Amino acid sequence: MSNADSVGAPLSAEEVAALVGGRAEGGAGLQIRGVNDLAHAGPHEAAFVAAGRDLQGRDLGRGAAGGVRATRAGLLLAADGVDTLGRACVRVAQPALAAARLAQHFHPGPPRYAPGVHPAAVVEPGAALGSGVSVGPQCVVRAGARLGDGVVLSAGVCVGERCEIGAGSYLHPGVVLYPGVRIGRGCTIHANSVIGSDGFGYIWDGSRHYKVPQLGTVEIGDECEIGAGVCIDRGTFAPTRLGRGCVVDNQVQIGHNCELGDFVVLCGHVGLAGSTRIGDGSVFGAGAASAGHVTIGKGVRIGAWSAVAEDIPDGAVVAGAPAWDLREELRARALWRQMVKRERDKRRR
Repeated sequence: MSNADSVGAPLSAEEVAALVGGRAEGGAGLQIRGVNDLAHAGPHEAAFVAAGRDLQGRDLGRGAAGGVRATRAGLLLAADGVDTLGRACVRVAQPALAAARLAQHFHPGPPRYAPGVHPAAVVEPGAALGSGVSVGPQCVVRAGARLGDGVVLSAGVCVGERCEIGAGSYLHPGVVLYPGVRIGRGCTIHANSVIGSDGFGYIWDGSRHYKVPQLGTVEIGDECEIGAGVCIDRGTFAPTRLGRGCVVDNQVQIGHNCELGDFVVLCGHVGLAGSTRIGDGSVFGAGAASAGHVTIGKGVRIGAWSAVAEDIPDGAVVAGAPAWDLREELRARALWRQMVKRERDKRRR
């Protein structure tokens, strides 16, 4: 993040510590104006030193000493026990989280356009706009739609009939909400996502595929963030639902009648078949997928490119296709590689 893009006021090391809930060590006279990674940070920027382990148990801080030695960062965000080689630092329990909070100070969010309806936008009679709403160029707001206070439709957004968008939500260019979709307060939906398109419902009648009308809708809870190019299908009869604080990465497909609890994370290219149910706080790694009509418990972690074919209990950590216990999957992969290597060596003899 470049200093040129900064918005928030510069901070001293002590002010950074107060903001992120840490403890400053050194740095008297420093003025921090931005956040960057270790490799690219400059003297007036902060950088965090990675700590902890990822889903597969790999040490995120491996090689951190070399990064600390080479960085030009003016201030480091580091956990207790990490050797910062005498550099000014702020000690925090979660350095990456501290960096995110600090970055929000300098870059508080996308542009907040002036309230009003752009001359090139269309707001149909019967649509209701709250105070401070901004409707950008080429947007269309259909009859019966309701936009809460401070909603931003940036450009080329289509809001269908009877849609509801909660206060403070922000829709980036090209977002499409089909009729009847409900978006909570403080949500962000990135470019070209489609919410409420028909679910994939067809029945073979012996000679052709017979379409099942998709009569439900989509309900998205407060403070969710939906990435770019996401498709969330409306339910067949009951709604497709996302709970509060869900994070959906780019190019994710959520099928009809899926139900996500609070704070669920779906990484890029995840695909959920219809009627998948996911408990609070569960995480799907990139490219993972579920079969239809499976129930995934609370706090489950699913490795990248895994295929969930059956129910998963609370707190499980799984991977593979079909997905099963991560430790068993890693052991099986290791054994398989050993077998392949032995066979290869035999052929070479």
